[in-house]
Amino acid sequence: MAERGSGVEPSVDVGNVKPVQLAEVLRSMGIGKLYEYQYRAYLEITGGRNVIITSGTGTGKTEAFIVPILARALGGRREVVVYPTKALARDQESRFRALAEPLGLRVATYDADTPPEVRRGVYGGDYALVLTNPDMLNTALVHVPAFRRFMSTVDYVVIDEVHVYNGVLGSHLHYLIRRIRRLNPGVRFAAASATIGNPAQYFEGLTESPVVHIDGIRGVRGELIHIMLRPIKRGKLQEVVNLVKLCVELNKKCLVFADSHWMVEVVKRMVNSAGVGDKVAVHRAGLRPDERRRVEDMFKRGELRVVLATPTLELGVDIGDADFAVLATNPPSFIKYLQRAGRVGRRGQRAYVVQVLGDDPMSTYYASHPEEFYNRSPEPMFMEPNNDEIATRHLLAMIKESAVRLSELDEYLRHLVGKLSNEGLVSVRGDRVFLTENGLRAINSFNVIRGNGDVVLIRRRGGGVVGYRELPMAIRELHPGAIYMHGGSTYRVLELDLQRRRAIVTPEDSSDLVTKALYNSNPTVVNVIAESRYRGIPIRYAVLDIEEEVYGYVVKRMSGNETLGEYRLNEPIRYRFRTKGIVLNMPPVQFSAIELRDMVERGKAYHATEHVLISAGEVIVNAAPTDMGGISYPTGHIIIYDSYPGGSGVTRLLMERIDKVIDVAYSIVTSCNCRDGCPRCVYSPYCGNNNRMLSRLNSIKVLEAALRGEEGVDEPPPFEGSIP
Repeated sequence: MAERGSGVEPSVDVGNVKPVQLAEVLRSMGIGKLYEYQYRAYLEITGGRNVIITSGTGTGKTEAFIVPILARALGGRREVVVYPTKALARDQESRFRALAEPLGLRVATYDADTPPEVRRGVYGGDYALVLTNPDMLNTALVHVPAFRRFMSTVDYVVIDEVHVYNGVLGSHLHYLIRRIRRLNPGVRFAAASATIGNPAQYFEGLTESPVVHIDGIRGVRGELIHIMLRPIKRGKLQEVVNLVKLCVELNKKCLVFADSHWMVEVVKRMVNSAGVGDKVAVHRAGLRPDERRRVEDMFKRGELRVVLATPTLELGVDIGDADFAVLATNPPSFIKYLQRAGRVGRRGQRAYVVQVLGDDPMSTYYASHPEEFYNRSPEPMFMEPNNDEIATRHLLAMIKESAVRLSELDEYLRHLVGKLSNEGLVSVRGDRVFLTENGLRAINSFNVIRGNGDVVLIRRRGGGVVGYRELPMAIRELHPGAIYMHGGSTYRVLELDLQRRRAIVTPEDSSDLVTKALYNSNPTVVNVIAESRYRGIPIRYAVLDIEEEVYGYVVKRMSGNETLGEYRLNEPIRYRFRTKGIVLNMPPVQFSAIELRDMVERGKAYHATEHVLISAGEVIVNAAPTDMGGISYPTGHIIIYDSYPGGSGVTRLLMERIDKVIDVAYSIVTSCNCRDGCPRCVYSPYCGNNNRMLSRLNSIKVLEAALRGEEGVDEPPPFEGSIP
């Protein structure tokens, strides 16, 4: 499928921009006209309204907010621009300076590397524009009174790349905005984003204020060729490696995207074996910042031809131009597909986006329905503000930053104050809330907002830091005996100490081996938040306690996926966290008159149904493969939960769209022609028991019963907790 740019040309003369000196600077930089949407953004922001701007890649979204905030800064105001990462803020600084300095306005980047003299200048209001990131914003609000005073004077806070703040990050951003507004009730907010399904609704939810949505244009680059590729004679990873080799041989620059660090590391190992590893590097979360910067610089200079990346390179860091984007996994949303496609062809050259399908349920579905893949609309964004883990941290921060009264808090936050009081972290005197010494110690450790901040540090035996991994995924990948891949190197895990949040590893040459954890997930229902039904199936959205227990692992050969051995850990590793999820009472289906055999077949049926509901849900609710976990029981009870501690909101959206999820799940299991279960239908790479006890045919019967409207099981659930 070929796609060309929008063909829309700028049409509004910059002479309409005031003051005159700003228009003159724009002309001196070769900007004689603005797109209509840019001019509308100028009018709305100079008019003091909250604004969200959505437009295609390379269409001038940045200029759409730079021009009006410069106009306001020329009136003596101070503006803050928030980028998702420190690297992206640093990358954009020169772009701001080029416009601001000819006007006599100073620009600073405020992050952990900012020199003391520049920090003092920021606090003193010497800089008209300050670029920062959410982690630094959070840390400085908590710990730096001078920065709080500066933020109390800011005119606009602009949040660029706001589409990144989906789920957990959106919850953090929601509370950061609340904290800023408490210090500065008159502050305005603007945002720029790739196209999303609900821009005004989402930004209004983040800011709790009315907003104006300004819709831009599609991309303006050259021809973009979209290709969907399903290998027949080779596996998916080998096909990706072949495309990497082709790009290196043709001297073309290529970005390979995958949604798991495991996959990019495996591809790197395979590329090394193929003899082109010196032109290929890994870029992912968990690498040290200096490692990622080195990869970016080498790719920009042309020393690397291919970068294997997780979503870290979806953002607008300037890495130069690229000719190919190879998508090794199905993007969890069409927004992310468009974002990855937008990284290529920026010089106006013909560029290619290759979606490589594999042997997984969604690949099977899209191979039969390619039109659904390409004809999708950008999905709506979601976030869960009532996330106890996140809200508690920000509430403690609020109390430290300025006096908090119970009367100013909503019911949810007042409930959390009571919980914190019982835990000895706050004290309540009349209407006022104060931090205790324990509360002060707790907030002093709150420095990062990415994910939930609960990470395991990975260290070499007798050496330095390798990287880090977030919990709970860390216990599956860093248990003793695990093979861990990092930046193309391979390590064996010697020790995992959860109390100290530390894993010890040693280098190992295991070029063709991988490990996969065997684990159980045990739920407890804390309380039910909301109830719904799908035909005859009761569905509860609930607060859950999940205990994950890794009890062993299997060793597999990477080439061919052959299992070489199964091992038990000397001591199981357990990690318990609170989250949210849905409990479904699926219809009871009988498979045999013999009770024991029927129990086994029911176990296979509901286990397979759990897998396929999660697979279908990934595309319906804009979720990554690791965003949801699941548990099933032969009784017919299925739990699907948010993988992030505290909850991300993804399963609430799943409940709201369960009709579409069940339709897609049924299509997956009925369109596969395997005997009774395979990677194309009901297998999951994240299954805790290595995809045992699964039946596609039995799952078909369960889903057909659901579609007919048969009543869900009414017997008590076989897990702890209270469900009415």
